[in-house]
Amino acid sequence: MSDEELEAIEAPNPEYIREVPQLYRDGLARVEAKEAAESAQLKAEHAAEKEKVQAQIEKAVAEATSHMTAVPQAAEKAGTDSGNAKAPVNISNINVDWSKANATDISVFYPGTASIEWILGRNHGGKRAFTKGDRCIECHGKEVADIGKNIASGESEKIEDPALIPGKRGSFDVTISSAHDAENLYLKFSWPETEHTPAPFVDGGKMDPANSMKLAFMLATDDVEYADRAGCWGTCHADVNGMPFVPEKDELLGSDLAKRLDFSNGLTKYITESRTDLELKGRGGKSLGGWDKLKDESEIQAAVDSNKFMDIMRYKAGEGIVEDGYILAERQMHGGQGGEVSATLENGTWTVMVKRKLKSDKAGDVSIEAGTVYNFGFAIHDDYTSGRYHHVSFGYKLALDNAEAEINATKL
Repeated sequence: MSDEELEAIEAPNPEYIREVPQLYRDGLARVEAKEAAESAQLKAEHAAEKEKVQAQIEKAVAEATSHMTAVPQAAEKAGTDSGNAKAPVNISNINVDWSKANATDISVFYPGTASIEWILGRNHGGKRAFTKGDRCIECHGKEVADIGKNIASGESEKIEDPALIPGKRGSFDVTISSAHDAENLYLKFSWPETEHTPAPFVDGGKMDPANSMKLAFMLATDDVEYADRAGCWGTCHADVNGMPFVPEKDELLGSDLAKRLDFSNGLTKYITESRTDLELKGRGGKSLGGWDKLKDESEIQAAVDSNKFMDIMRYKAGEGIVEDGYILAERQMHGGQGGEVSATLENGTWTVMVKRKLKSDKAGDVSIEAGTVYNFGFAIHDDYTSGRYHHVSFGYKLALDNAEAEINATKL
């Protein structure tokens, strides 16, 4: 059967709409209550352990910030793969009483070659729910570890990865503490370091030898399509660098778009607001994605003016560099207001503190205001990786003093 015939069969038939029986609703309520009780018990059992770990993190941060008179650039070069080295520490005035901040645990996982086209395609069983507005975490919030393990090990039946890193961990938990004052947003990310697993497809096994760790996070308003349910996943397409349908560099440089986009490092992330169309089905041998369907410059500028972009900040630990830009037609890692970052690696735990102004007048920056909920996602490149070999989060909500947001920045 053709794809058209299959889609016709798969389409919902209004004649088969049935009301959900009350018996089922009651049973579902009992199951949800039981799961909630088990979850609460598990959190209580782990509370003491978490407090102990948090105390170790606070001690490491205090020790690092107490002698910030120089940036120990040699620390990373002298480090070992076991994670016992200290990362470079930026001279910073991020002095926050983190005991007053709100903390939450979020799991990140290895996504392989999963893209927004895959999410919107037939191989994703949740496509219909996603297009109706369901958030990724509503279906997969409890499956993060299993998803990451299956993809990283090559056992996933739906997401193929032609170039795996043997032994790469599939997922890990990140504790995010968040707070704010009248002028700044403060974020602290903490997670366990990993043993080195060499990438077999690069000389020396390190994709980015200069940086053992990079951390990036994105912010967006609901004006960006899919940001409300997928966070930063809307920037990941099947035809960007490292993905299955990436164009050859000669094709990129030889195209008319080379006059408008920077292809010196290949095709970087973009969002649908910058394209006239996305190929989702791949019929007739067509490549998935929409790299060559760029809107005209006036439409791109209108998108910037309408908050239709993903604000991105990235920190490179080895180089001690903070980048601030946005993603629309491509990824531009400059032009934003910037921010301050302090990072340490102590006792096998990474701690990255971020200070970012709430308000900005720079194009591509999201200004954060009380009473508004923002879309948030982040990614971590550990173990000298780059490109798509990061661990990513699903989409979450960030707000100021709003208990309904997963990242609830409390006022200091």
